[in-house]
Amino acid sequence: MRSGKRFEARVAIVTGAARGIGKRVACDMSAEGAYVVLADIEEQALNAALHDIQEAGGTCLGVKCDITDPDQVDALVARTLEEAGQIDILINNAGFLPVGGIEDLDEELLNKTVAINLKGVLYCIRAVTPSMKARGYGKIVNVSSITGKNGDNSSSPVYGASKGAVITLTRSIARELGPYGINCNAVAPHAVMTDLMHYWDEQRKKKAADAIPMRRLGTVEDISHLMMFLAADESSFITGETVNINGGYYMD
Repeated sequence: MRSGKRFEARVAIVTGAARGIGKRVACDMSAEGAYVVLADIEEQALNAALHDIQEAGGTCLGVKCDITDPDQVDALVARTLEEAGQIDILINNAGFLPVGGIEDLDEELLNKTVAINLKGVLYCIRAVTPSMKARGYGKIVNVSSITGKNGDNSSSPVYGASKGAVITLTRSIARELGPYGINCNAVAPHAVMTDLMHYWDEQRKKKAADAIPMRRLGTVEDISHLMMFLAADESSFITGETVNINGGYYMD
């Protein structure tokens, strides 16, 4: 049996950590012993998340960071190494979900979605790779979506396209960095009620839950539990996978 906490002596960076899934996994990993670096562009919400972790007795650092700016991402990683000395885990959670059809997709919305959902993930992976390779250890967990596998007609088509790209990126990174002891996996949620899902009214929530074999919507705790498994040593022989977490709504 495992003794102690799963993430003792581990350092984890979580992007989009100020609220929702990111905050939940940051709090949960901290509770299991991790030194957690919370990165987010929303400074006030970031400070509130830090306060919650510290009140619970956790050790954490907050860094305001726009992941679409590679210089800020590099500064985030440099600050983490300066303060904590290592980076063991990267949770690429920050994301943007635009609503609308193909005719609503202007250049600004297209560029913003790709910049946050794809380029930001790539920048973060690129920045942590040298330190992870040097230590021969690393766990990278990306957030994709059911829309990246199945498509979607309720959000902008560029959202699903960007999340599909994350799945391919996950596989490519897993192949490249696997020989260095670095795992790279992703999660593909559906119907998890976070701030990104603000446009779902109660009727739509009920309709979605009725279509899910488990007959309920997802929670941030559901996603956090899966992320922590993929970030822990128990999953050391799993890499390049994008794990469905949708109550059985979509299976592949």
